[in-house]
Amino acid sequence: MAEAQACEVLPPDLRFRFALNKQLLATITINNPLSARVAFKIKTTAPKKYVVRPSSGVVDAHGSVSVQVIMQAQKEYPADFANCKDKFMVQTTALGDQEQLDKDTFLKETRKDMREARLRVILEGPAAPPSPVPEANEHDADTADHPRAAVSNLGAATVAGETSRARGPEPSAVSSENTSLKVQLDGLLKERDELRRKLDYLELQGGGTDKGAAGSVDQALKFRVSIVHIILVAIIAFLVGHYT
Repeated sequence: MAEAQACEVLPPDLRFRFALNKQLLATITINNPLSARVAFKIKTTAPKKYVVRPSSGVVDAHGSVSVQVIMQAQKEYPADFANCKDKFMVQTTALGDQEQLDKDTFLKETRKDMREARLRVILEGPAAPPSPVPEANEHDADTADHPRAAVSNLGAATVAGETSRARGPEPSAVSSENTSLKVQLDGLLKERDELRRKLDYLELQGGGTDKGAAGSVDQALKFRVSIVHIILVAIIAFLVGHYT
């Protein structure tokens, strides 16, 4: 029986370009330069994390087989990202002319020519999302060491301030002004409704009161209602022109 010692397993390490919530793919290639068929079987220390297709099979004489290794989608960065402890082992053993692959093919007690290649998993990519908080100490140190940089930063801040003023008031100021106008508008609407109720009441009671006095009061209330209408129209026109 031929030996499987010369079988080549590539690559020496399995590298995955890590990304969250995505399946990652790597490939193991088994080259058989022998004149006999070679059986292979692939094992991993993390069987729930990886899918191996196919996990076992036969490589024809002077042939090769490519095996897909799929890392299941991960929801978070692994704690051992920089030094991943996952490993794979590729077992190979030569087969006789009529021998078939079965459950006893890879028994170490009977396969004296069996070889094992171990592959380490390496994760590539950022270990964690970049921090949104700037490094204040390093920035301050750079400014202190470079006075010209400090002057440049001051000029940039001045230009930024002028640009901000040119763009208009800050959103917080606009929001405050908008709230104040809405409060005034609500007050005027309430006053208008109250005046209308008084007018309706006077019209209903007009038959039992002095017509001259009732008329003067009626005219005064109508005048106030007209003033309120004018103010309401002015405020609404201002809001439409200011926020469109």
